[in-house]
This record gives sequence, structure tokens and C-alpha cells, in this order.
Amino acid sequence: MFNLRNFSIKKRLTIMCAACLTPMFIITMFLVYELQGLCSAYDRIAENITIANNYNIEFKQEMNSVMYQMAARSLTKNKVEETLGIVGPDMLIAEARESFKELEKTSLSRKSKEQLVSLGKVLDTLQLNVDNLNTSIKEGGHYDEDMQSLDNNIYVTTDLVQDDITRYIYYESINMEQTRRFLNNRKNMIIIGSLIVLLIIIVFTLLQSYFISGSITKPVSRLVEATEKVGVGNFDIHVNTDMDGGSGNNEIVQLGESFNTMTGKISELVENIRYEQENSRKLEMKLLQNQINPHFLYNTLDNIVWLSEDGRKDDVAGIVTSLSQFMRTTLSGGNDFVSLSTEIAHVDAYLQIQSFRYSDILVYDIHVPEHLYLYKIIKMTLQPIVENALYHGIKNKRSGGKIKIEASEVMDSIRILVEDNGMGMMAEDLARVEGLIEGSIEPSEDNSGFGIANVSKRLRLYYGDKSSINVTSDYGIGTKVEIYIPKQLS
Repeated sequence: MFNLRNFSIKKRLTIMCAACLTPMFIITMFLVYELQGLCSAYDRIAENITIANNYNIEFKQEMNSVMYQMAARSLTKNKVEETLGIVGPDMLIAEARESFKELEKTSLSRKSKEQLVSLGKVLDTLQLNVDNLNTSIKEGGHYDEDMQSLDNNIYVTTDLVQDDITRYIYYESINMEQTRRFLNNRKNMIIIGSLIVLLIIIVFTLLQSYFISGSITKPVSRLVEATEKVGVGNFDIHVNTDMDGGSGNNEIVQLGESFNTMTGKISELVENIRYEQENSRKLEMKLLQNQINPHFLYNTLDNIVWLSEDGRKDDVAGIVTSLSQFMRTTLSGGNDFVSLSTEIAHVDAYLQIQSFRYSDILVYDIHVPEHLYLYKIIKMTLQPIVENALYHGIKNKRSGGKIKIEASEVMDSIRILVEDNGMGMMAEDLARVEGLIEGSIEPSEDNSGFGIANVSKRLRLYYGDKSSINVTSDYGIGTKVEIYIPKQLS
């Protein structure tokens, strides 16, 4: 079955051009043919009338003149031509007879043909009269008798010839008028018919152009839509290779197959890159987390040494027990994420450890609603922040220190507040902390600022722009650290 979609785009465009031009060529040829036919008919009548008019004016005069010379000078037909050098009557009659026979062939009117037949008979009569006068002259006829024969026979017959020619012209004129009317009516019919046919051709051509161009533009539009989806990161898009409805051997189908091959390879590459990035991110998070553990252990062991030197054995036992609990929470089965309740228990164990050494200057308060306990958080997010509050805030104040930890919901995020009433920070110190959070400043060689920089980097690695750390501080009053993380149950 004929199907345009089985053809290439070039062939489709060629067919579309042919569908547009061929009907126009046909109707143009038809109009030219009709116009030529109508003009030929009209020209033929006009030519007949012109020929008849010439004989109507000239034949009678020439015939009467030559016959008068014959009668007046007693010259035979041959002598007229030899003596006077003019065309003889036989030649005039023969030429007229030949012309009228040609007119009879081209005349279309019945009455015109009948008049030409009658005219032929009158010419026969005229020929007979000419021969009789010529015989009389040869026999030495008398002048008066010849002149009388000229008047009664020749002149009367040429008058009849002229009358018949005039009637022929009259009938042809009527035929011309009828032909003109017919041509005018025919012209109007052709114009109306041509307009109707042209309208049909235009509609047909437009429909053909619509279907042919649609067979090209529609699948291309679907490819464009698919390409736009790929542009925004949807590499799983797959176009139907038969979307053009073709047989599989045209450019659209080949383009669709190439597109599917391309997106498949891109999807595979993106998935490989995503897998590698995920592994890289996990490795980096583990590395960062492992960097915190030695840092904390160093401080805790320092506390144990200090308590041991001070002879506080019970406190040493207590801190070792809390450290054991703290480390079990820290390990968490090797998971990078823990529940918020586990993270709070981890910070609580840390503060218990620190309370053995700083019991005279440290109190803390933790308030987290139970309905937030199951939300996930990156392990060891709060401990470095709390450690900063203790060592850089409470410790420098020397007395009356308090750390407050709260959690609440803010739209699709969880807000965790770590607030202390320590020494706070001056403007330049606060700017440095903000630089550490943004990653524009690296921790110093003595690891100052290491904890908050580490936490910020781990949050960015996993949550991206969906997480944030905001720090506000007033020197001599205290510091607030707000951590925002997306809600995540698993």
C-alpha cells in the first residue's frame, strides 16, 4: 500500500512540490487550449468576412470593367489579356470560385454555406454569359447587341454575385455575433469553472501539504520535546522509532534510533558518574567523620589524665563509662546516618563526659520533641558544635555557663539550635567562622575551627543547598548556632 512515510524526506518534499505544481500546470494548459480554440473560431469567421468583403468591393468592378472592354472594343477573352495586359474574366471567375470553395470549407453557419452554394451557381451563370459574349465577338457581332448583352446579362449577373456576397457577409456577421455571445458565455463558464477547480486544487494541495509536512514536522517536534527533556536531565526518555509510521528506512526513523542510542549511552554514563560521585562522597564523609573521632578522643583522654592526676578515681571510672557509651553511639553499626534521638543521646553522653571536668562551670539543657526522634541526621553533626560552645564559649567565661539544645520543625526542614551564654565572638572572629562554614577559609594549623568546618562540609556533600548553618554571636553575651537539614525518615 502506498505510504508517504516510507519515502525519504527529500522524496516527500519532491512529491509535495509535484502535488502543488502539477494541478496548476494542468489547469493552465486547459485554459490555454480553450482560449486558443475560442480565438481560432472567432478569427476564422473574421477572416471569412474579410475575404468576402474584398470580393464584394472588387469583383463586380473588375468583372464589369474587363467585360466592358471586350464589348466596346470587340476583343475576345484572350485578346483582352494580350492587348490590355489585365486579368481576363475566366481568371477572375476561377479565382472567385476557388476562394468561395475555401470559404465553404471554413464557414460554420448553415445559411452561409447555402449562400456560398448559391453564389457558385451564379458564377456558373456568369461564366456562361461571358462565354456567350465572347462567342458573339468572335463571330463578328454587332456593337449594339454586345453592349445590350453586357447590360442585360453581365452586369445583372455581377449584381447577383455582389448580392450573394453581401448576404453571405450578413449571415457570417450574424454567425460572428452568435459566436461572440457563445465565446462570452464560454469565457464566463471557463472562468467560474476554473475558479472552482482552482479552489479544489488549492484545498487538495493544502491537505496534501499538511499531511506531507506533518509527516515530517510531527516526529521532529516529538524529537525536539524529547531533546528538551534530556536537556533538563531526563536521560530515561525513549522515543518510538516507528513514530513516523514509516518502514524504518527514512531519516526520521534513523534519527529516532540514533537518539535512543545516544540517550541510552548518556544515561549509562550519567549513572556511572553518579555512582562514582556517590562512592566518592561517602568516602569523603567517612574520612571527615574519622577525622573527628581522634580529635574528640584526644580531648577526652586529656580529661581522664587530668582527673587521674587530681586523684579523682570515681570520676575517672564515670568518664570511662560515659566514653564507652559515647563510642558505641559513635560507631552506630558503621552507618553514616542515625536517628535524631541517637544523635541527641550521643551529645548527651559527650556533655556527661565533659561535666566530670567542668561541673563547676557547665550546665546543659536538651529539649527535643519526641515526634522528631525518627528523622535522620548525619552522624556526629551536633557534637563538634557543642564542643565549640564549651571550649570557646563557656570555658572562657569561667562561671555560670549553660548550653541549650533545641529542635523544631520549619516547613520541610528540621531546625536544631545550639545556644550558649559564653563569651561570644567579636565581629572579626564571627566573620572567620562564617568563612569556615562557607568553605572559603581553611582551619588553622592548630585545628582551630576544624569542628564546625567539618560539619558544614559534610552537610554540603549530602544535602547541598537544602541545608545550612547560621551563626549569630554577641561578644560577652553568647553564641547561637542554627542548623537546618531536610526532613528525612529513611
